[in-house]
Amino acid sequence: MQGLVRMGHIVVGAPGIDRCHLHDRLFAALRARSHRVSVLCPDPRAAAFWRAQGQTIVPLRHYPLHASPDAVGELLASTPPDLRRRLGGAFAAMHGFFAQARPHVLLLHQDRGVTSRLLQFAARANGTAVLWTGDGLLPHTLQVDGRGLDGEASIAQRPAGDFRVVRSDRALLDACLANALARTTPFPLPQRTPKPVPWTDRWHLAWQLARDGSGLGAAWRSLWPTAAPRLVQAASTVSCADLLPNRPFVAVLLQDDDDPRLQFDAAQPPRSHELVQVVHAAAKALDPAMVVLVVTPHADTLGARFPGCAVAPASVAIDAAAMATACVTVNHPLASVALLAGTPVLHLGRALYGVRGVATPATLATLPDDLAQALAHDYPTLRQRFLSWVFGHGHVWCSPSHPAHNGMLGLVQTLENRIQQPDDDLPPLRYRPGPAWPLAPV
Repeated sequence: MQGLVRMGHIVVGAPGIDRCHLHDRLFAALRARSHRVSVLCPDPRAAAFWRAQGQTIVPLRHYPLHASPDAVGELLASTPPDLRRRLGGAFAAMHGFFAQARPHVLLLHQDRGVTSRLLQFAARANGTAVLWTGDGLLPHTLQVDGRGLDGEASIAQRPAGDFRVVRSDRALLDACLANALARTTPFPLPQRTPKPVPWTDRWHLAWQLARDGSGLGAAWRSLWPTAAPRLVQAASTVSCADLLPNRPFVAVLLQDDDDPRLQFDAAQPPRSHELVQVVHAAAKALDPAMVVLVVTPHADTLGARFPGCAVAPASVAIDAAAMATACVTVNHPLASVALLAGTPVLHLGRALYGVRGVATPATLATLPDDLAQALAHDYPTLRQRFLSWVFGHGHVWCSPSHPAHNGMLGLVQTLENRIQQPDDDLPPLRYRPGPAWPLAPV
């Protein structure tokens, strides 16, 4: 049985306004367990928003500059000089905060930009545990990792031999696949309408931005801050299987150009039309009757760029990944559905599932041979053990848009596991990994 947990100090670093419903529920759940929660926002506009929601904002300007900005020169090398100066000063203050306050855990969610990396650097330099969370491989899940997200996660660096000790959980994997194909949404907790930033705080923010060199334009825009997210509605559960080809096909899962997985985990990703051309030639070399289905976020505008291929919208990605003969992508998260269904996956960038033997790494030059080899060699035991660990331990079944009770218990439990203190009087939480349906008892 899991040990009892001592109350801790948890710092949430640079939380995004677009995930305010998730963070709002998390803050309330942590405080209900008597944890101290602080919000660290180097961006004054985000700090003004969270202050309006009643959160405790860390005043970085009150902390001594314990570190030289030169300590993170490599992280700031590609930033403009003015931004580099401001971020360097912010890092020195971050370092001072972690050195003096000594919080137990730093939580970073989704944003993999330079600010989050500076926060991670400062926290680790002062012995604070770090937990990253972000959009999971399956809908309505969160990745949880101490090192990073997707291609930077610790699990993506492990060799296949590390999973020999993992016990395969077929019931969990079958439930994951059924849940994804059914497009179910969790029963969410009630959502609170975000409060607007008061006008007095807006004027103060505008003055602060004008004084620190951000420019009059930024100061003027701060008077009309970004609108708070609306209450999230349940998504449609319509199946798209009728849009798939009626004969064997290879699925190509394309991604938006601004997908952070392409930005951070793919060195010079191939252009969409180049990737499709190579996959088309490789598929026809294996079987002239093979269809290539291109699943793209821009099916209405890019269909003409893929002659000889079937084109479908992104809403088909789950069905296409599950039913294809093979799945090719740079590092699309829904390639995990293909792995759950036993479909070979080839990826051209770093990915959370990029363990050799689970999926097949490929390049444009080697893709024809890699596709033939992936279809000829299958390692189902390794794949099932890997997926059992990923969805049983490396993910929390907490929706970023529809946080539910069980998912919130799992997220709080994951944070509490990072608190390195002796046992106290808080009982452990009863979180159950896996989707609510079809694992829920009838």
